[in-house]
Amino acid sequence: MNEELKIFIKAISNETRLDILNYLKKECCVGDIWKKLNLPQNLASHHLKVLKESGLVEAKKNGLKVVYKLNKKQLALRLRLLQVYLN
Repeated sequence: MNEELKIFIKAISNETRLDILNYLKKECCVGDIWKKLNLPQNLASHHLKVLKESGLVEAKKNGLKVVYKLNKKQLALRLRLLQVYLN
């Protein structure tokens, strides 16, 4: 198993991170996420950091806020890698 696939599996192995990925179907900031998912702000930020480092989430500065969105291209790539590994 290659390192990229290990990072992907680790990123999606947490239920909260899966909830965040689901919520990121639309762009939003960390404040939207922690309020919606009823998480402490620092925990939401930690999970976003893991998802960003895995390449599944992109972030861009918008004024004073950081806006996050799902990186659909990388998600599709990681899913194909997982499919190849499992076959």
